[in-house]
Amino acid sequence: DENQQETDSEVQSISDYTIPLQLQQLYRQKATGLLHLTRGAAKKIVYIKDGYPIFTRSNVLSECLGRTLVADGVITQIDCDKSVEKSKESGRLQGTVLIEMGLLTPQEVQTALVRQVTDKLLSSFVWRSGTCQFVPVKDFKQNITRIELTPAALIKEGIDRYWTPTQLDEFLYPFSDDYLKQASNPLYRFQDIELSKRGRTVFKSCLGVKTLNQILEQHPLARREVQKVLAALMISEMLESSVDPDPIATEDLSGEGEPEIIDEHLRHKILDDYQRIMSCDYFETLGLERQFRSGDARRAYYQLAKEYHPDRFLGSGLSTEMSNKINEMFQYITQAYTVLSDEDSCAGYLDELVNGPKKSIDINKIIEAEGAYQEGRALLKVRRFSAAAKSLQRAIELSPEESEYMAFFAWALFKSAPKKPEIQNRAMEVLLASREINPGFDLTHLYLAHVYLSLGKERQAEKSFEMAVQANPDCTEALRELRLMNLRREQGPPSKGLFSKFKKKK
Repeated sequence: DENQQETDSEVQSISDYTIPLQLQQLYRQKATGLLHLTRGAAKKIVYIKDGYPIFTRSNVLSECLGRTLVADGVITQIDCDKSVEKSKESGRLQGTVLIEMGLLTPQEVQTALVRQVTDKLLSSFVWRSGTCQFVPVKDFKQNITRIELTPAALIKEGIDRYWTPTQLDEFLYPFSDDYLKQASNPLYRFQDIELSKRGRTVFKSCLGVKTLNQILEQHPLARREVQKVLAALMISEMLESSVDPDPIATEDLSGEGEPEIIDEHLRHKILDDYQRIMSCDYFETLGLERQFRSGDARRAYYQLAKEYHPDRFLGSGLSTEMSNKINEMFQYITQAYTVLSDEDSCAGYLDELVNGPKKSIDINKIIEAEGAYQEGRALLKVRRFSAAAKSLQRAIELSPEESEYMAFFAWALFKSAPKKPEIQNRAMEVLLASREINPGFDLTHLYLAHVYLSLGKERQAEKSFEMAVQANPDCTEALRELRLMNLRREQGPPSKGLFSKFKKKK
């Protein structure tokens, strides 16, 4: 409930640096709530989930989808007006209408929607006045279209686009003689951010032995670009500053290679990693022998922290449960390093391992749930719907917040008896719950649409097919259904035929 507030923060005035600093503060706090931005008649609401901006609403007319596409030269104003008119007539989303008009592909619509919600937030970086208020809420309804950039990446992009030379000079001036180095906290240091080749060089050069001015002097022909990089890295806390030299330890330096983001069988990898890491003791987690050299723990920790940093999985469409597992792994790795990097706590932990029960984490439920899920999927493929529903129901009982388990269970249940009202209603109930947890999973919308059709709710079905395409532009089944619906609409109601006329005469 968006109105269910924990506490209201104070309203603060917007100045030159308010927006990026506020975004970083919310990331640091892992806050969830609504960031209200107001300047004159313009109002925006930024949805923040666990510190990440995920969606933006705006009442600025120039930021609506059609106008942004016209401004970008993607469609003409005439095309925009036609699409708006057709959207009003049919009740369909403008994006769906643009696809039907042949002006955009489903993939292009999805790209445009993501860019639109992102730009609504970034454009606020130009605001130098107005008010800002963050209202914490426990939860809110999530949207299919999500901002896919991390807070650090948003800060960098906003500064690149909108900060003036004067802003850059005034922000950096107090740190001119400070020494800059990469953050010691991996949570900040390994944030996902898009840097140019020069930007990466600048970041790597921040080793605690050069001042901000000295770094700028090394790039006389690219001073403004480097200023933007430094400002973004400092606001996002990827860089730390100190009045005295503070050389970064050699073992803290990470390699150039970034771990590859996995886009296939992602849940399998997360579950395998979770099982392995959470069942290990702290030494095994970091890959250390009981007797290790100073620096080995830090080196191992930095590598693992980089691999399992929550930023890496942003935009992967993970359910709440999978995201929680990523956070648990990151926290467990951090706890392992915290204990083993201190001589006294390390000795105490080692004594506990030798003389006391080894720390064990019950992950049998997670393994059993995944096994039941895979079994259910296999049964679905061979159309053994009742057996599939039974296996998938077991998966849900063991892992109740996993939206994919819920979606496939509901579909198997529905297909087992598609004409029974109680089955239809139960399937719809589960699918609606799955949609609430993870609105980005296209099959939830697709299956819900078919359930709606079985209930004679064609309008709701059409909306759900649209949502499926919005979540996944390659959802061909939803696209086909939408084309058929549109074709039937254009043809009008079916004729009763000559036979019915003869019947009336009798």
